[in-house]
Amino acid sequence: MLTQNVNPAKSNTTTYLYNLTPLRGIAALLTVIFHLDLLLGMGGNLLVKFEDSLLISKLYLMVDFFFMMSGFIMFFVYREWFKNSVRGASLKQFTIARFARVYPLHFFALLYLIVLRIWFVHSGAPDDPFSASSDTLASIPTNLLLIQSMNIHNWFSWNNAAWSISTEWWMYILFPFLVKPLLNLKTPGIIVTILVCIAGYLAIMFYIQQFVTVPPALSFIQPPKPLPTINVAYQFGFLRCLFGFILGMVVYLAYKAGFAKNVFGRSSTFLLLCAGMFTCLHFGVWDVLSVSFFPLIILSAAYGSISMNRFLGTKAMQRIGDWSFSIYMVHQPILYTTLSVVAYANPAKPGTVPTPPTMLTGWLICIAFIIFTLLIASLTFRFIEVPARMWINHKFSPNHNLPHVKPVS
Repeated sequence: MLTQNVNPAKSNTTTYLYNLTPLRGIAALLTVIFHLDLLLGMGGNLLVKFEDSLLISKLYLMVDFFFMMSGFIMFFVYREWFKNSVRGASLKQFTIARFARVYPLHFFALLYLIVLRIWFVHSGAPDDPFSASSDTLASIPTNLLLIQSMNIHNWFSWNNAAWSISTEWWMYILFPFLVKPLLNLKTPGIIVTILVCIAGYLAIMFYIQQFVTVPPALSFIQPPKPLPTINVAYQFGFLRCLFGFILGMVVYLAYKAGFAKNVFGRSSTFLLLCAGMFTCLHFGVWDVLSVSFFPLIILSAAYGSISMNRFLGTKAMQRIGDWSFSIYMVHQPILYTTLSVVAYANPAKPGTVPTPPTMLTGWLICIAFIIFTLLIASLTFRFIEVPARMWINHKFSPNHNLPHVKPVS
């Protein structure tokens, strides 16, 4: 087990990279801010005005950071299982471990939202086009099967954030078959793989995105000519996950080879990379340029340095990272609960649009919401995530050969 002052790249027995844990938590909290800004500002432009900065409006890219992080961690932890072949026993145990990691909390959040929806409908509170489009009977089976982002629906469904969990689940299924081919890649093959992923992002931005549809009831949110972005989700989301996940696996290859360790294993490099990423988000440059910082940030954090390890290894930062999956999965159910209660207590007149709060009020709400989300996430982590994962692994995978690592998203 690593200590805060050990550079993980210099250890041959590392089974967990502590520096990566807080990054997941930070990315999850930035996603919360993004969704809250969308909601409070009726489409954004509240917490920070678009004319001042596009940073918050671009935080949907934190999902792509998750995809790359998952690819890196899966390769780091499970490469030995599948480096020669994909055998039934290892595949079964791996699949059970990943199911135990993501499904219990997904199921809990889905069940909660179904009950909330039933209460909301029977309360007589006026419906809104977003809930009417999202929370449908037809989308319950697809959410249960984690296929809701496979071009089946024309909008998000139930726990909207779970679209990325569905894409990651199917990447987990594909992952064992990618290990051996990627491990056998030489430098030219790695370069080609990176270029293919970049080309995939560009294809999403300038071609695939035009085929994304929205429900007629929500046509008012669709711009006449969509700006180029990789922000596809309920449709073509799997492609977005595929490219990010594979890039994360390539980053592991660079980490394993010690690529530019003397450069990236410095706190100054890590800070410069983060500054470059946030600068790109601020100016709203092409998404493919913004996400290009993610692999380098992951690589730098994985190498670590004394000061980097000291900060990221603090108890508070580690705890937020441990809660990252819960933060991501519960923040929207909390939002929907709040909206349902407000709509029930103060029903708006038909055809009226709520007035967004001021920027100051919006930030106060945001801070309070983050604190409350952290509280709920700590509870779901303790009483749902961990117990369910342990029970499923013990029940269905009795021969515990799983690597001794903390859970990863």
